[in-house]
Amino acid sequence: MFANYDHTRRPMTLYELNSLVRETLESSFPDTLWVQGELSEGRSGYGGHFYGELVEKDERTNAIVARARVNCWANRYRQLSQVFREATGETLRAGLTVMLEVAVTFHPQYGYSLNVVDIDPSYTLGDMARRRQQILRQLEADGILHDNQALALPMLVRRVAVVSSPTAAGYGDFCDQLIHNEYGFRFHIELFPATMQGNRVEESVTEALGRIAAEAELWDVAVIIRGGGATSDLSDFDSYPLAACVAQMPLPVITGIGHERDETVLDYVAHTHLKTPTAVAAFLIQHTADTAQHVDELGERLTRWVTERLAGERQRLARLSAVLPLSFRSMRERQERRLALIRQRLAAASRERAVREAHRIALTEERLRGLDPDLLLKRGYSMTLADGRLVRDASQVVLGQVIVTRLAHGEVTSVVSARQA
Repeated sequence: MFANYDHTRRPMTLYELNSLVRETLESSFPDTLWVQGELSEGRSGYGGHFYGELVEKDERTNAIVARARVNCWANRYRQLSQVFREATGETLRAGLTVMLEVAVTFHPQYGYSLNVVDIDPSYTLGDMARRRQQILRQLEADGILHDNQALALPMLVRRVAVVSSPTAAGYGDFCDQLIHNEYGFRFHIELFPATMQGNRVEESVTEALGRIAAEAELWDVAVIIRGGGATSDLSDFDSYPLAACVAQMPLPVITGIGHERDETVLDYVAHTHLKTPTAVAAFLIQHTADTAQHVDELGERLTRWVTERLAGERQRLARLSAVLPLSFRSMRERQERRLALIRQRLAAASRERAVREAHRIALTEERLRGLDPDLLLKRGYSMTLADGRLVRDASQVVLGQVIVTRLAHGEVTSVVSARQA
């Protein structure tokens, strides 16, 4: 067709060229066809029409290798978006992988585009599930998938660190339910603000969890709640960095991200996951009530044990009270007999000792009598005294010294005129 075009003829206008391209495409693609790709853009424009961009990326480099503009007119978009949302819980938005039935169109003014006439939600669901499973497999390969679940939930949970948007209705409901619980339990709640929808979810929630982990000794649990909001924002929590952060938290993490049907990767790695913020509050209250009941039961068991032990001790004392008088009398009789024997032995020992001592004294007296000077003098011996001292050696006196000789009867005084040693 173009090879036979006569270049000497009048040149085509751009409109004519685009119209020709349009005719060629419409004749080449008379029917619709299914195409898969990722929405890199997606928005609802004026009049309720949907405008987006479909791209294909290289699996190794993630670089875009093809792109095309997609449109879905208002009437059709309302039907398709409702079906898609009911099936997937998502709205058509950037980041989703989709399977679209399209008609290839070319507008002379706006160029090439794909006009969406149908969508297969099951393909998107499959892709979301595949992506979620891929993240879970990576967490398991890294050995951290069940780390947070392995932590023990404290018996008494009072200090609660909350990651949520400060303006979220779910956060208010959560606090109100904890504060005004029917048991009167007191909880200390502190908010660590974070963005809970949009592109900053991963960064913001991870940062808040990091601040909690830095002061983990101040908290019993960490809670991530997201009340309300679009269901489509759930995929923001299917993030490996965020899931890895939750898995490695030093505190048990409880999630209540506000969805009834699907679970995010975050729910799989958290210690405990519940559907809504109020469900998390109810869980904490019930856990505390169970602990209080357990403590009460332990108190009752302790009271019963003490009561039974006291009763047993009273019975033992009663038995001892009955037995002690008899035992005391028996012991007293034994001791009295023992004392009588001791007294007998002491009396016999005393008499024997007295005899021995009397004999020893008599012998001593006899020896002392044998040493009496008077007896010696009566036997013919004498004692010589010089200056009142007994003289035993001639060297003890000097010539001219007066000495006294004591006899059995009387004394003789003399003067030393000679001495012989």
